[in-house]
Parts: sequence; C-alpha cells; structure tokens
Amino acid sequence: MERSAYAVETVAHKWREIEDLPENWRELCRDDLHAVRQQWIADRKLVKDETKVKKFQEELALRWAIETGIIERLYNVDRGVTVQIAEAGLEALGRFHARGKISADARALITDQRQALEMVMDLVGGARDLTPFYINELHQRLTLSQEKCDAEDQFGTRIKVPLQKGVWKTEPNNPRRPDGSIHEYCPPVHVPDQIDRLLAWHNLHSDTCAEVEAAWLHHRFTQVHPFQDGNGRVARALTGAVFLKADYLVLVIRDQEHREQYLDALGNADSGDLKPLVDLFADIQISDLRDSIESLRELRGEPVIRAVESLAERARHRKATSIEQATQVTESLIQIAQTRLDEAGGEIDRAFHKQGIAVQAQIFPDEKEKRDWWSWQIIKAAKKHGYYADLSRPRRWVALRLRLPEFENEETRLVLSLHAVGQAAGLQAATVFLTSPLDNGEGSGFRQWQSDVVSERPFRFAAITSRPDKIEERFRDWFEKTIEAGLSKWGERL
Repeated sequence: MERSAYAVETVAHKWREIEDLPENWRELCRDDLHAVRQQWIADRKLVKDETKVKKFQEELALRWAIETGIIERLYNVDRGVTVQIAEAGLEALGRFHARGKISADARALITDQRQALEMVMDLVGGARDLTPFYINELHQRLTLSQEKCDAEDQFGTRIKVPLQKGVWKTEPNNPRRPDGSIHEYCPPVHVPDQIDRLLAWHNLHSDTCAEVEAAWLHHRFTQVHPFQDGNGRVARALTGAVFLKADYLVLVIRDQEHREQYLDALGNADSGDLKPLVDLFADIQISDLRDSIESLRELRGEPVIRAVESLAERARHRKATSIEQATQVTESLIQIAQTRLDEAGGEIDRAFHKQGIAVQAQIFPDEKEKRDWWSWQIIKAAKKHGYYADLSRPRRWVALRLRLPEFENEETRLVLSLHAVGQAAGLQAATVFLTSPLDNGEGSGFRQWQSDVVSERPFRFAAITSRPDKIEERFRDWFEKTIEAGLSKWGERL
C-alpha cells in the first residue's frame, strides 16, 4: 500500500552540525598500532628493491578499490575472486570479466575507484591540497561510470535517478531505515559551510594520531553527506589519505569481515562515541601491517632473517650477561678495595700518632650522585696506560682521604677507579691515582687539582671469560703493590 504524501515522518537520528575532535582524543590513540607501524617502517627500509614493496602496496590498493564498492552494494565479487584480482593486477580485470567472474559494471567501477586512489596519492605526496574543489573532483572520479543512484519519490517508492557527479547535493538525501524511520544528514543549504569548517579543523590537527584523525574525518564527512550518492566511497578515500600520509597503509574495510562492525561504529560516533570507529580502524591497520611485515620478510628471505635474528638475540643475551657479570665483579672488587684502604687508613693513623703527628685517614666511598667524579684524572691515567676509558658507562670508585692538619691542612686522596674500557661489553680496568687540590676548593667539579698516576700498569679483567675468584686473587696482589706505591708517592709530597 502506498504511503500518503502527508504522512508524518519519524526521525530516528536528527542532523546536527559537525563538531571538532573530542577533548579526550589523546586517550583514544593506540600505542600498539604505533609500535607495529615502527616495525613496518624498519622492515621496509631493509628491502632495497623498491619494486617489491610497490607490488605489495598495489595489491592492497586494488583490494581497496574492490571492497569500497562491495560495501556499498554497488556490485558483488566473490571473496576468492577479490584476492585473485588483487594479485593479478588492474590490467587483469578484462580477463575476469570475460570469464564471467565480474560484471561489466563492476569492472568499470573498480577501475574508476582504483584510479581515484591515484588522486589520493597526489594528496598524500603534496601535489594537491585538500579543498572543496578537490573533494568534488574526487567524487567525480569515483563515480565516473555510475549513471544512476537510488532515491524515493513523494510516495516513498524506491526509484533510480540520474547521479549528479562532482557537485554538492541539491536535495535532501536522508535514508530510510528498515523500520521506516529517517536518518537525517546535513541539509543541502548548509553543506558548503560544513565542509569548509571540516577542512579548517582538519588543517589544524597537525599533532593528532592518525587513527583518531582518520576516524574523526571519516565520521564528520559522512555526517555532512554532501553528495547525492557516493559519500561512503569519498569518506574511505579521505581516510586512506590520512593513514598514507602518516606512513601507514591504505585502510581496507572488508565487506565480509568488517561491514557490521563498521556500521555500528558509525552509529556510535553519531551518538558522540568515536572510540569504536578508532579501534576498528586501528585493528584493521595492525592486521594489514603485520601481514605486510611478513610479506616483506618473505621477500628478503625468511631463513636468513631467522638466522640473523637468532644471532642478534644471542649477542644481546651475551652483552646483557657480560654487563651483569662485570657489575657483580666490580662490586666485589670495590668491597675488597674499600676494606683494604680502611685497614691502610688505620695503619697510617697508628704510625703517625706514635710520632706525635695528627693525621686524618678515612675512607671516602662513592655515592650515586658522586660516581661521575674524577673524570679528568681517570682520563689522564687511561691515556698514560694506553687505553680509552669509557666514562659513559657505569663506573665505581673508592678513595682514602689523607689530611695533615698540622701541615696547613695538607690533603690528598688516594683514589681507585673501576671503569669500562672502550666499547667492549665486559672489559673493565682499574687505575689508582693521587689527587689533591691546589687550594681549599672542594668537590670533583673544582678543576684546580693536581694528579699523579700511581699504578704502573692498569688492572684489567673480563668478567665473562674469567672466574670471579681468580679475578679477585689477581686484584688483591695488584692493589697491595699499588697502595704501597701510592703511599710512597704521597710521602714524597710531605
């Protein structure tokens, strides 16, 4: 039965003006997506033959061109045929049509949609700017072979009408839901203003993460629905531009896999919740990026990749083990040195007091905030011994402070330093020097100090290749002789 022309329409969704990004947009960004993108970029750089990367990207682009029409019910292509066309390339469409795999209309529309993606690449590469004129031209390219679109007459009867291409709509295009209610889109009179506002906001979103910006731009564009038909295809093309410009892949929303979730997410966005659409876009990107990474690895040779990654993991483990062992041995040697210097301090105190001379001999250990002290003295000692001291890596020291108050506060410090040698992960060295201020300045930052290298040779050890007990035994012998030499050098100053 035909409906009366005067029947009251039920509006399920009333149009409202578009809004800018939600204030909490940063909370919607997906760190897991960003991590996969970094891996994709790293793997892509390892492929020196750019044609291999372009072949994969072309397959995805052609799949986008096929799916964007299927999801609009413009035509139907079997899933297996979609994969075959994507692998065979655009030039193979004629063969698939000749075999009855796709219709003539599908062939023409897929060709239009793939060529429209080249316009998107112009936008991504900076050859074109995103303007109202560009959007109209993109719509015209996407719908080049589409002559008709669905509409309703005044009685609610579905009819076919000529499609206006590349121009804003002149009549309302509010779709009717299965229950008979109406979903309102932007009235034609407000379209130019809404599109201008959309693009102005988009141009200000320079720091927005791609998944949020893509979802926002897609939804707000469909909220306006500026064309008589083809709005979804344009929105998906603009979404692809956002992702491609941010070094992601073109976003392929698959009909069988994503359509229901896609429509539901757009419905949620209509109600003010953009998160489901952001998550859908991010999940699709993650899946395709992971497939891309695997494809690139196959191109580079999976057996070789597994071999070098295994070697890298072994090297990382060796380095970590070496550093851990070096840290443990260094801590042990510091404790030995601290104990021996403490004993030496007691012996000095006893000997000087027997002669009636006041002396202060005490241990002066490092602390976390003081471990970068004595840098230039260590460099001087390393240079004398003919090696490079890597002070950018963790190091330790302990000092015996020797002060004679009766001799104008004469102060000297006998310092043992343990530090890394060169860039070798586990190679360490120990040196000993006497250093004293030329005046009353305090602290390692005070550069008016003098320094004499005490050790005749450095003590070197590699924790990963030597037994800790053997290292400690050699260290005790070396340190004992070096303390003796240091005290003798101190005596020459008195």
